[in-house]
Amino acid sequence: MWFIAIIAFDVVLNIKVFQSGDWLPYFKYTFKTVLPIIIFYCLLISISEVYFLSSMLRDYPFAVVVLFKAVLQFTVIYAIHLIGTYVITEILPLSSNAAVNAHYAYLGASLNGFYIAYFFVVSFHFSLYAQISRKFGSTNLYDIIMGTYFRPKEAQRIFMFLDLNQSTTIAEEIGHLKYSRLLQECFIKLTHHIENYDAEVYQYVGDEAVLTWQVSDDKAAKKCLDLYLNFRDTLINSATEFEKEFGLVPKFKTGISFGTVAVAEVGDYKRDIAYHGTVLNTGARLCQLCKEIHEDILFSSEFQALLKINGHLLDYVGDYMLTGRRTSEKVYRLL
Repeated sequence: MWFIAIIAFDVVLNIKVFQSGDWLPYFKYTFKTVLPIIIFYCLLISISEVYFLSSMLRDYPFAVVVLFKAVLQFTVIYAIHLIGTYVITEILPLSSNAAVNAHYAYLGASLNGFYIAYFFVVSFHFSLYAQISRKFGSTNLYDIIMGTYFRPKEAQRIFMFLDLNQSTTIAEEIGHLKYSRLLQECFIKLTHHIENYDAEVYQYVGDEAVLTWQVSDDKAAKKCLDLYLNFRDTLINSATEFEKEFGLVPKFKTGISFGTVAVAEVGDYKRDIAYHGTVLNTGARLCQLCKEIHEDILFSSEFQALLKINGHLLDYVGDYMLTGRRTSEKVYRLL
């Protein structure tokens, strides 16, 4: 995106300056010489986003994050612009075309307001899009923009329902504000695993997080199981931290289901992607069943069959008549 923005700026800048014979040397020289510099910039921004900015700016408001990232991106690209132009004009071999050389020499010395305004606006919009994408989920945002589910479609999906154990009791003991901070901390720790295991957040409902996988095959089933196990270990490893701040260690009961759902874009004032079908009811009821039979995680028979392809076997618990179902469901747990 940045490379396209820079090339677009250059093309507009040169459209009245270059002759027809200057364009081919310009594009050859730009793609050969400038592209590595732009790739370096993109890698720099990506690494800072993944390893530093996401965690550093997590506790700041949306507007502050957008503005900070926009200023940072603009500063970095302007610095790389000046350094890159110096390297191009002073160190690397020049183009055989005099107009191309003059163009890059001009850019290196240019501090004009148009250049500054253009790249700050571009930085701001890229930063805004990145934050909106992170807020709504990149897939959801793309689907809403493209109208993928403007009319309902069927899809196969894995769903994971994560519900905090003894949530009402905890809220009464520590107060609703502290309880809200507890949920924030839990879901922040969950976010890291969501990104690592290609999951998507369908929704947060009170003390419950509902995750889903767009690609629902045996590999996705394995990722789903691994996400749960790693999230559980993260909470256990953070026990001291939770005990110190909240006086308890949170545990989640989990229901996992798999099957065909209807996917549709719903709402007008606040549009969203929604899923409808028995699969969601099954996952939610399995989550409730965990409490009744004292299990941490339960799986539907469809998910068990999907996971079995990967060589992972689950322990059969029994047949249960889940609320809202007309037939019993074979329920499985971890061995």
